Amino acid sequence: MVKVKTIITTDGEVDDINSLIHLCLYLNEINLVGVVYTSSQYHFNGDGIHTLGEVTPNYRTSGLVGLERPRTKFGPDPDGKYLKSFRPFPMGWIEELWKGAYAKAYPFLCKNADGFPSPEELLKITKIGNIEFEGDVRFDTEGSNLIKKYLLDSDTQPLYLQSWGGVNTIVRALLSVYEEYKNTEKWIEVRNQVVDKVRILGVNKGIGQDNSWLDNKIPELYPEIITLWPENLYGTYMGIVPLQPDIADMFKANWMKKNIHNGKSALMDEYHLMKDGCKVEGEADVYQFGVHGVLDFGFPNVPAQYFEQYDFIGEGDSNTYIPLLPFGLKGNENYRYPGLLGCLLTGDTEAEIPYNPQTGKYEKYNPFIKSYQEDWVARARWCYQEYAEANHAPVVEIENDHITAKPSESVVISADVFDPDHDEVKTVWEIYPQYNHYEGKANLLRVWEQTSLNTNFTVPDDAKAGDEFVLILRAQDVNETPMTTYGVVTIKIN
Repeated sequence: MVKVKTIITTDGEVDDINSLIHLCLYLNEINLVGVVYTSSQYHFNGDGIHTLGEVTPNYRTSGLVGLERPRTKFGPDPDGKYLKSFRPFPMGWIEELWKGAYAKAYPFLCKNADGFPSPEELLKITKIGNIEFEGDVRFDTEGSNLIKKYLLDSDTQPLYLQSWGGVNTIVRALLSVYEEYKNTEKWIEVRNQVVDKVRILGVNKGIGQDNSWLDNKIPELYPEIITLWPENLYGTYMGIVPLQPDIADMFKANWMKKNIHNGKSALMDEYHLMKDGCKVEGEADVYQFGVHGVLDFGFPNVPAQYFEQYDFIGEGDSNTYIPLLPFGLKGNENYRYPGLLGCLLTGDTEAEIPYNPQTGKYEKYNPFIKSYQEDWVARARWCYQEYAEANHAPVVEIENDHITAKPSESVVISADVFDPDHDEVKTVWEIYPQYNHYEGKANLLRVWEQTSLNTNFTVPDDAKAGDEFVLILRAQDVNETPMTTYGVVTIKIN
């Protein structure tokens, strides 16, 4: 399988730090070609000369008044235009992660799986982007030039650009391409190449963590450029209040201390938790969650939330990379199919209300996220365990994963499962209505023998040409730290 190619841009907030630490466990699963510092409405480092208003008149930052509690003013701070920096993030924190905690884990990670990049390789692709002010697109930077290089190369594979902070460094790269080619006969060809290749994650309907996307008319310069966001969210600041019951404990202090931040892995011990005693350099006191453990954004009718020591803080930016992880799902092959966070949505697409088999109700529910949390535990041990000590995910092979059929037809489905550690593997075929494309009357569709690798599925007799059914095999090994791999069969009606 070809690894997804991606570039990350980050403003260095604590949830960004956590997202990058967590991603270290999955760097063998993606082709990470760039990690770029950028600014946002929440963090910018300034240049020591200009003010925000001089550089970005249409800013979004709530500025100093946004740090007051109780908060009485909302929206952009009129005095924000005088700011020369705001909640500046420490330069070099990414490089220190590569040279420090990741470097210590790297030899063990390599023993457990192929494909992890070396610290030296990661240092080479870490660049400084447009960090001076929110929405700053004045100059080309090392970071924007790195993005531009991949926009213009001959590789037609999709390029996923992740916006963890402001989107301005990505915008600068897109503007640079436009400025170079707009008056040439190649412009239409280059524009189409960029639009065909680029997928933007972290910009929802033109809104990111600054106004640069719309202010610089990117949708007009690059019509039909694709922006994506996941059906389900993971790890947002308020993400553990509430949660679906099957994973609620997996964000609590006891679970985090037992499985993640447990003194056994230098990499996972860098992960930030509530009231863990760690301060983030340059951050405002109200957001020093490692000190006080209080989430209080000051919004009307949103009470402050108080957390126990070592509760989960947040990983809101992981919503841009989790959909890129395979796990045997097909969310990247076709956005009609789910990934770990459900389907990737484009344009004005709205997520369907999913079916929850635990309650028998149609309600907000992610059937894959528990597997991801369990996988985190197993991979955290990869940071310090030899291969023979650690667990590794089952391998699933589907005999025929794209099938065409007719209404009422009985379709044979076959799969093979192998566990590299020779663990017992439990399997079950699952069908979630929200991932089918079928409007007939049949409810709660299922295969004949749900736990058998070789089984049958009968197409409803009212299925129509063009309908599609998505059958998902879940294979989980029996282990202290279970890991799950999925297999997907799609049945298209002709």
